[in-house]
Amino acid sequence: MATLKFVLSKSQHQRKIKSKESMLMLRYIHKKEVTYFTAHKNIDEKYWDDKAQQIKRSYSGSDRFNIYIKTVRQKVEDIVNGLLIKGEDPSKDYVKRLYTSGIELQEKKRQYSFFEFAEIYLENSKKRKTEGTIKGYRTTLNQLKKYEKYSKVKLDWQNIDMTFYYDFLDYYTGIQGLTNNGFGKVIKIIKVILNDATEKGYNSNRTYQHKKFKTIKEEVNNIYLSEDEIQKLIDLDLKSNGSLERVRDLFVFGCYTGLRFSDFSQVKSEHIVDNKLRIKTIKTDEWVTIPLLNEVKDIMEKYKESPNSLPKSCVNQTMNRYLKELGELAKIEDKVLKIRNKGKERVEEVFYKWQLICTHTARRSFATNMFKRGVPTRVIMKITGHRTEKAFSSYIKISQEENADLMLEYLSKSA
Repeated sequence: MATLKFVLSKSQHQRKIKSKESMLMLRYIHKKEVTYFTAHKNIDEKYWDDKAQQIKRSYSGSDRFNIYIKTVRQKVEDIVNGLLIKGEDPSKDYVKRLYTSGIELQEKKRQYSFFEFAEIYLENSKKRKTEGTIKGYRTTLNQLKKYEKYSKVKLDWQNIDMTFYYDFLDYYTGIQGLTNNGFGKVIKIIKVILNDATEKGYNSNRTYQHKKFKTIKEEVNNIYLSEDEIQKLIDLDLKSNGSLERVRDLFVFGCYTGLRFSDFSQVKSEHIVDNKLRIKTIKTDEWVTIPLLNEVKDIMEKYKESPNSLPKSCVNQTMNRYLKELGELAKIEDKVLKIRNKGKERVEEVFYKWQLICTHTARRSFATNMFKRGVPTRVIMKITGHRTEKAFSSYIKISQEENADLMLEYLSKSA
């Protein structure tokens, strides 16, 4: 009788470097012959529950890990059962050959539910997508599970249709009070997962490809800081508060490099060459080269004793909180009208400008201020890493009055 069991095994390299992790292998025994199938996963022994044959809940991401190894075991079981049904001997070599070549008997092909497939998709995406992107996928799946609980409808391939689309829109914007743009991002992720599932033959419901099953995106009047406002931050005396001072300096660095938080928080000394910053961005995985402006040089001179000539970064959430405090101290108090749509409802809110400052404001400020200085769009795009003018244009946040003044300035120069 064939038996399957997951076991931990250390590779020669892991033993050599005295690693705490071991390879997770699926052991298959048939007629006293043994073979092993790799799960392509390593795990510290303290997180492995041998009796339950699963990862302990104390391990971060245990649910996803356990779903993944369950699919590995299921694949081998499907092959073995398929051979037995056909009256063939599931010898270790035969089963191993079918497993490694990816051949599965059609009548026993594994059919995943939408959520099972989504979990596997997320696990595989970790190899090629950023941590932030994976976090967005996880948030989407959590929203769908909340919707399931609210609607008392079990979501699966067959009922992700237009009825779901409109009902989920009402739930997301009406019940939860969230914006249409947020709904659009969730729909975009759902469509990505469904596209992959359709290509692999797990989903046959193509309603999601209907033109009305659409990703909603509305223009949002996000703020930028003018160079005068950035100077107000620079002029603050923060010697008595080191945390605020470091956040201010790192933010100003972002305002004059155009880098995202994920990039300017991980700059290293080797990225600086000949008064230029050359770095491979995390989100797009592309190299950008940025000239060091005087404001950037001043900050790097101030922190020259630091390994990367920059202040130590804190987490994004903490930095956003400090930035609002800094904006209030600098009296960046213009009033901003934010208009957002929640379903069919138009919501208008008035904020002080300092209340809306966040790490990404630095990137918008760089793009807008360089545009106002007269730097050609294509030159700025090479630095920000934008691939299309449409994507870049969303970062130019000048007002109608500023736009009119710029036009007059250009006309006066050409006169």
